[in-house]
Amino acid sequence: MSLVRDFYVPGHSWLHQLDPRVKLWGVTVGVLAAFALPGWGPQVALLLGMHLLLRSAGISWGVLRAIWRQMALLVIIILLLQPFFSPDGAAIVAWGPLQWTWGGIHAAVVLALRALAIAFISGGLLLTTSPPALVRALVRLGLPYHWGFTISLTLRFLPTIHALFLAVRDAQAARGWVTEGHLWRRLRGYLPVLVAVVVNTLRMSDQLTLALAARGLGADSRRTTWRDLRMRRLDWGVLALLTLAGGVIVVGWWGRL
Repeated sequence: MSLVRDFYVPGHSWLHQLDPRVKLWGVTVGVLAAFALPGWGPQVALLLGMHLLLRSAGISWGVLRAIWRQMALLVIIILLLQPFFSPDGAAIVAWGPLQWTWGGIHAAVVLALRALAIAFISGGLLLTTSPPALVRALVRLGLPYHWGFTISLTLRFLPTIHALFLAVRDAQAARGWVTEGHLWRRLRGYLPVLVAVVVNTLRMSDQLTLALAARGLGADSRRTTWRDLRMRRLDWGVLALLTLAGGVIVVGWWGRL
């Protein structure tokens, strides 16, 4: 399944069946590890570990490659610009006050690997947790239901709007639409596409509002769930391991400060 259409990939693996609250805690510990681990070696190990974890959950290589493609532009920007902001060591290339150094390149590589690790850590939650389960987890953690539902809709409709943009762009291209020239002219050429996307997005939001109103969203009655969240033995075990790993990371990070 393409990430453009939806984030969630249905499955019955151990990671799919893990309690969403435990996975939220795992994301917190993983992001903390991404920021705390020094050097590119531990960052590469964390990134490879996330690939193995997602593969063990049945996530296909095609989905993993889609994450890489979506992160490619950000990684390139980091690798090109970050060395200018972290000049350290001998200069390799210099343009006036701007210069590339070995220390700056090392910092850029570490930052790019950190961004990739965070993307795959977040993907571990979104790819293996259905939107209703994620909303239930957030509500059980104390978040108001309407807020959790808003987050769920955002995660669901951002890929939908992206798919709509691609469909409108392809339809315009089939009708002979071509963008050429300098950057400003090309941006202006996308104006008809953006207008069509905005109009269709407003239409979808109106239909969604009517559908939610028909289902009684906002009623004062107490909400019930068909499948409530319950912590199992596996969930408690993974939670304990994640908490232990988080404690080790915090102690090691504090020792280096």
